[in-house]
Amino acid sequence: MSSKLQRPQAAPSAEAQLSIPASMVEEFRSVCRDAWKQGLLSGCNGNASRRLGSHAPGAVCITRSGTAKGRITQADCCLMDIGTGATLLGGPASSESGMHLAIYRARPDCDAILHTHPRRLLALSLRMAGRQEDFLRLPLFEAEVWRAKLGFSPALPPGSTDLAEAVAMAAASKDAVWMAGHGLCCLGRTLADALCLAEELEHLAALQILATV
Repeated sequence: MSSKLQRPQAAPSAEAQLSIPASMVEEFRSVCRDAWKQGLLSGCNGNASRRLGSHAPGAVCITRSGTAKGRITQADCCLMDIGTGATLLGGPASSESGMHLAIYRARPDCDAILHTHPRRLLALSLRMAGRQEDFLRLPLFEAEVWRAKLGFSPALPPGSTDLAEAVAMAAASKDAVWMAGHGLCCLGRTLADALCLAEELEHLAALQILATV
């Protein structure tokens, strides 16, 4: 028997230990393409994220910077540490990753976030000229139901720490946040849930625009 000492094996890196499940990539691809088809996203704007799951509770999968959301592939997703903000796999992450991480820290019950730039909601916000109290205010039962889920954030620079903190504060008690002059952030158990909420709010915006022509 050889008496030569065995060289200890190096511990696997974080990247070697973590991977993005194919099912999660498909969820991103399907939901983001639906949002793109409906005009909630265009070009490379917007972003999406999803907690990785019970096997890695501190990690989140998020779209990379510059990703065309209507044509997502596995290479368009990366992993980040929710607590530290460090990139664990892939990258660079979306410029709005700080906002996603701040929301996850504020809402342990949130598993998915979809940030969109809905054309009708944006058009309505311009027509409302800052009148937040009138935004999506319609004499319809469903309007009251869905508007009750909506919080508001002031106009702040995209990608900034100030915006991330303001949205996370609003999201602490609301499942959707309208960012003045920017877009919509929706929370859910799944990306499909978040998309459904965005669709409902965009539908109300279309109704309000039609009703006030």
